[in-house]
Order: sequence, then C-alpha cells, then structure tokens
Amino acid sequence: MTLLRSIPAPAEALLGSSALAHVVTRNPDGTPQVSVVWCGLRGDQVFFCTEGSTAKVRNLRRDPMVILSIEDEVRNRSGNQQHLLVYGRATILDGAPDKSLCDDLCRTYVGRANHPMNLSRSATAVTVAIDVDRIGGNGPWAQPV
Repeated sequence: MTLLRSIPAPAEALLGSSALAHVVTRNPDGTPQVSVVWCGLRGDQVFFCTEGSTAKVRNLRRDPMVILSIEDEVRNRSGNQQHLLVYGRATILDGAPDKSLCDDLCRTYVGRANHPMNLSRSATAVTVAIDVDRIGGNGPWAQPV
C-alpha cells in the first residue's frame, strides 16, 4: 500500500485543532466500532492515546485498518458541514504512552497538561500511530473524483 506523502495544509490545521476524531475499527464479527479520541499530527502520522483494554485497541491488534472522521466547524458554499476522513493503518506502540503527546493533546483539548484525562500517567494506556493511506471527506483537502 502506498502511503500519502504529505498531508495538505488545511487537513493539518484541522488535525491540529480541538476537533474530536471518531475512530472507526472493525469488530471480530465485521461490524463497525466507533469511539471518540483526541488526536494530533506529528509529521505525516496521526496519533492518539487510549487505554490498552479498549475495544478499539483489541480491534486494531487484530485488524490495523482504521478510519478517522473529524468534523470541521466550517460549512462549504452549499451549506454542507466540512469533514475530513483519514484512511490508514494503525500501529499500537506498547509500553508507556508518549508523555509529550499526551501533554500536547491535553493542552489542545482542555487547555492544560495537568488534567485528570491526561493518560501519560496511566500504567495501561498505549499510543496509537496511524500511517495515512489517503484522505477524503468534504473540504479543501478532498481530491476530486
């Protein structure tokens, strides 16, 4: 699979904002599992931290294919809400979660790093890295078909 070489600036801006990401994974029976995460961008990879015992982590260990859906606050000219879709392959980075990433995500989403939702001190949290295959959705990042 060819990875996306660079993420367009408008998509980078949305991924670096406080917009929540809906992570879609596949349950063992093939049905979708959706959960909300704080995500961030480092280079051309998307990252999030989560507890290691969650359904999304179990699903990603079995099938690393993932979709993120991030809703923008902007509406296009026809009044439709812009949204970014990120299609990729996840890698679970076992061990302690990335403290600087957790701190950065907390600052972005709740305004401070020393927040109870910061997973950097969790003994069971993991960091998930997503290699982006392609992006889509409705916005300036979408490629015409």
